[in-house]
Amino acid sequence: MLFEMEFLGRARVLADGRELILSRKCLSLLAYLALHRDIDHPRDVLIDKFWADREPTQARSNLGSALCRLRKVLTFRGTTPLELSPLGEPRLASSAPISADIWAFEAGVESALAAPQGALAQAQATALGVSLLRYRGDLLLGWYDDWILVERERLHMLRLRSLRRLMEHHIASGDFESGLATGQAALRLEPLDEGVQQRVIELYAQIGQRAGALRQYERLASLLKVELGVAPSRETNALVDRIRSEGMRTNLWRGCARDVLLGEPH
Repeated sequence: MLFEMEFLGRARVLADGRELILSRKCLSLLAYLALHRDIDHPRDVLIDKFWADREPTQARSNLGSALCRLRKVLTFRGTTPLELSPLGEPRLASSAPISADIWAFEAGVESALAAPQGALAQAQATALGVSLLRYRGDLLLGWYDDWILVERERLHMLRLRSLRRLMEHHIASGDFESGLATGQAALRLEPLDEGVQQRVIELYAQIGQRAGALRQYERLASLLKVELGVAPSRETNALVDRIRSEGMRTNLWRGCARDVLLGEPH
């Protein structure tokens, strides 16, 4: 692609591999156009998003200046991804040679999230894993405009859903180690997700690490108490009781086997 836009984590725009110098306002405006690339954007809407604190005449002038600067900076080898509709509404040209990490992430997880539960097709699982790697950080990290916060939360939740789906794929495929690693990644983003906590506890037990399962439960119980003032759910407690019971039976069996080998009576 001639133009590459990156908004997940560090924000930057590259043309033929060279980073372009754009003001914060222009980068923010470009990100907004990228996130809503399938529509034309009425100027009044853009003014309300970016210059609501200015007088109408000044705000309209500021928008016009920002669009002019964007078109100038983004014109490369006679090509620019920014165009105007017949009504003068700015949009990103659908035919422009341009890519965006947001687009790649959303497109890469779409098929997997729409698939039935269970193991994914290999192509879907690969695309899902690659797309999650593209998520280098939350949208426009460190910026706090209202519209950015809304979109940041939406993409954050999409990332969480994608991690949960990849975890379930690994579990259904019998790859419990990868399922555990993916579940732990999801918990780093949302440690209070008790459903994922249950899966992680179960996966520890599945790979023979009952001590790890019990430590995970204790961390969850402490977190829920501190953050929400509640105890783990009935389902979580039942899961842990079963793991403890299985551990006790295993230890009892091992003790009996040892006694038989040593010839010790019971």
